[in-house]
Amino acid sequence: MSMSKLGKSAYSHIAVWYDSDDGSIHVSMPDVEGFHTTVDSGQHPELYEKLSDCLQQVGEQPPHTQTVADDHRQQA
Repeated sequence: MSMSKLGKSAYSHIAVWYDSDDGSIHVSMPDVEGFHTTVDSGQHPELYEKLSDCLQQVGEQPPHTQTVADDHRQQA
């Protein structure tokens, strides 16, 4: 990890992947020991949507928030 010249921003590599088993998107920072979290479309729909867009830009196809919400309603 490195800091910006002004010291207000930190830069690091971020790993992001979609878990089709539970519908969550995982985020980890290999440069930061122990940093791993998951983002669920129900708890954080805006962040989930932005991460989903990022994954789609590199060829991954996670569902967007509306699709996930529709799937959950159909299962109920």
